[in-house]
Amino acid sequence: MQIARKALLFIFIFLLSLQIITDTDFGWHLRVGENIINTKSIPKTDIFSFTNPNYPYVYHSWGTEVLIYLSYRILGFKGVTILYAGALTISIFILYKISVLFTKKPLNPLFLFGLAPIAYSVAGGRTRVFGLLFLCLLYYLFLKYKHNNSKLVYYIPGIFFLWVNFHGSFILGIFTLFILLAVDFFFSNKEKVQKISFVLPLSILATLVNPYFLNSWRQAIAMTINSYGINKINLDWQPLINPNNSGWILAILAASFFAAAFMFKAKIDSSSKILFLLSLALSLISSRFSILLLVFFTPIAAQTVSIIKTKVKREILNALPVKASITAFTAIIMLLVLINLIGISYAYKSPKSYSEYLKLQSQNLEIYPPWGYRGSEFIKMNLNGKRVLTEANWGNFMLIYQKDLKLFYYGAMDNFIINGKSFALTYLKVVHAQKGFENELEKYNVEVVFLPNNYPLIKKLEENPRWQKVYKDEYAEILTKI
Repeated sequence: MQIARKALLFIFIFLLSLQIITDTDFGWHLRVGENIINTKSIPKTDIFSFTNPNYPYVYHSWGTEVLIYLSYRILGFKGVTILYAGALTISIFILYKISVLFTKKPLNPLFLFGLAPIAYSVAGGRTRVFGLLFLCLLYYLFLKYKHNNSKLVYYIPGIFFLWVNFHGSFILGIFTLFILLAVDFFFSNKEKVQKISFVLPLSILATLVNPYFLNSWRQAIAMTINSYGINKINLDWQPLINPNNSGWILAILAASFFAAAFMFKAKIDSSSKILFLLSLALSLISSRFSILLLVFFTPIAAQTVSIIKTKVKREILNALPVKASITAFTAIIMLLVLINLIGISYAYKSPKSYSEYLKLQSQNLEIYPPWGYRGSEFIKMNLNGKRVLTEANWGNFMLIYQKDLKLFYYGAMDNFIINGKSFALTYLKVVHAQKGFENELEKYNVEVVFLPNNYPLIKKLEENPRWQKVYKDEYAEILTKI
């Protein structure tokens, strides 16, 4: 009976994780997967831009991208949604198992219901969810060895063999494993750590088993430290606490639970404390580190909740206001599941309905202007084969429906480092019509400009007799070179 209840709980979490894909990088991930399947080879250079067609790019998520394409080929958008929801649900299940190792008792389902939306905001609906999955698995295997002498710890190098081919966050996993071993060596059980010390060098060697060899490390390091002033076009580079996303909720919850754990004198080991504080500090620099924070925050939060529950009188827990709050919270979670399912049936009905859903989402994110689907269709029907400069994220969505499109700039190119600078800076220079933008347009022979109405480049080209306006709606304009 207990197994049935647990299965039902995680089925519900899976349904809660079924959400519409809004990842602005989805289009090019999909097409990389298609390219790999069709050519039976893994690309080593850029395949979507006309500005940097020979750039030696590392598609560090190539394994995930193959799964994305296969899922899309079978069930369309719904297939990819199921893939992501499955990976997130498994991650939450492993976090549940980690938390039980800390609390020594089952978790309240409400804790997991609250965890699911937070986990989704951190990694759901995008390739990063596989980074979260492997990080959870790494931490769980290490803790199983630490608490129960489990021999499963010897599978950690195998995790890194998969990880390096599924997501670039493998470097965070190596960092985590090093901290876990080092802290336990100095503060806990030196002899126990020495027995598995070979796991770290084997894991590092396992990360070299990939199509790009050492370049995977170079790319991962570049992505980890890359800022280059591009946080204006990518939320991932912004600190976790910022008004443009919900990351501040995780940061505040993490700090609050850690403070509560300290107040209630929770027995948290040194490695957990250090990793939590490190991940919190890194997340306040860049949201890209938030998967670390989620993994190391969850067991501390579970342990704190368990302690508070033992200290609160049963009469209070059974009081009407408390029960009413729990009922309301459960009703909200169930409503979210219903909204997800209704939203999926609407948004995935057609490209038009998908674009309308994206517009609703972008209204709360000033950094991402609404995607001009009608303008995209105009280009597809009338300007196919032209060299297109479009908004940073619009090109990604256009690739979903126009796979042979060649772009000035798309989502992956913030990690194209040319002469020590991200190519994103060139893109920003042009779309903001900064000094020398005309030279860039000429240099790359841009034939079509498709941007939001309020972009400075649109205003400049409207005044230029060498460019003509061929399309306009409430969101965007298209100009072509005469």
